[in-house]
Amino acid sequence: MKKTNSIIYLIILCFISVNAFAEIVNVPPKDPSPNRFYLFYLHGRIVEGSNGHPISPDYGRYEYDKILKTFSDKDFIVISEIRENNTDIELYAKKISDWINHLLKAGVPSSRITVVGGSKGGIIATRVSNILRNKKIKFVILAGLFESLIKDKNMQLWGEVLSIYDKADKFPITPKAYYDTSPGISKWHSIITETGLGHGLIYKPYLEWVNEVIEWSGIQAEQPHRDPVMPGRWPEGGIKLP
Repeated sequence: MKKTNSIIYLIILCFISVNAFAEIVNVPPKDPSPNRFYLFYLHGRIVEGSNGHPISPDYGRYEYDKILKTFSDKDFIVISEIRENNTDIELYAKKISDWINHLLKAGVPSSRITVVGGSKGGIIATRVSNILRNKKIKFVILAGLFESLIKDKNMQLWGEVLSIYDKADKFPITPKAYYDTSPGISKWHSIITETGLGHGLIYKPYLEWVNEVIEWSGIQAEQPHRDPVMPGRWPEGGIKLP
């Protein structure tokens, strides 16, 4: 009996140790640790006002919870919430910017903050970038640098910016045009996947974009015990792709 109890205790202890750093919150911590990495996730428009699992007739089920858990399992403190229907982009971008400023004022380095936004969430992330104008914060725009918005001055990018979208996306996406008109970018890169998922690429935590976010965030460099996802991938200054 004692042996059985010991085994159960070890199993519980291992479970606790593996998940000790897993954390998903809908507002930033009041007293954030400067030693952690923070990831803001901004979902697509279809998730607004939903239970987190809306179904698109074109792209299927949006796995909001799985996306958050995927990053939490990689030791990020994930900050995200389901927005209300028809959320105002400008007001919400200001809200996220205020949250990020809270982290910065508490001593969290800019380099440990990553903002990930898909589709409408990507538009909001771009606005956040323009509000903060911080060249060390990292942004990942998933299928959100739409050609139709390129003339909007509020869409000028700042910081370290990664664009990811699928080649089959039916919406015109032109990251190069944004990069060329955004003098505040300190580092940038574009990735075009060829999954055939189109805009549905952002609906689930596909490795084609999740691994790129992890690499871009810099968290791997702080975790030498983990195998790097794609070592040495990012040249300084970026590579110009369509």
